[in-house]
Amino acid sequence: MSHHLNVMRNLRFLRLLPLLLLLVLPLLPQQAHAQAKGPGYQYMQMTTIESVVAGGLGRSRVLFTPEFKGTKETQMENLFSLTGINMKNVQVNEEIIMRYLSEVTAEGWELFQVTPLTQTLQSGGSTNQGIFMTRYTFRKTK
Repeated sequence: MSHHLNVMRNLRFLRLLPLLLLLVLPLLPQQAHAQAKGPGYQYMQMTTIESVVAGGLGRSRVLFTPEFKGTKETQMENLFSLTGINMKNVQVNEEIIMRYLSEVTAEGWELFQVTPLTQTLQSGGSTNQGIFMTRYTFRKTK
């Protein structure tokens, strides 16, 4: 008799199974698509360009793409003066960079990637011109 009851329960379940599948299956592709897509991000880049041209002739800058709080470009100090590396200018640039990093992260941007770059111009065997460039890439959930 118990075998007969088990068969009856299984038959009832099998009759409900197509209905359950019809209710559950449409939800699965949407859930999988949402997980595969992940969160959308917006990106911003801050680039620092520090000149190593002696005598203050270089152009050191901070650039934002897109602009950040109305700022697209800010001047920084050149790393070298006529007498060599200018430590005061290095310190001023460090303070500018740290201030911007603090401001950007306070606005909810996550520092996602940092890429250091160096460009040296060589003329006549001399490398007295060049730049240090660093790209800071930030992202924020849309």
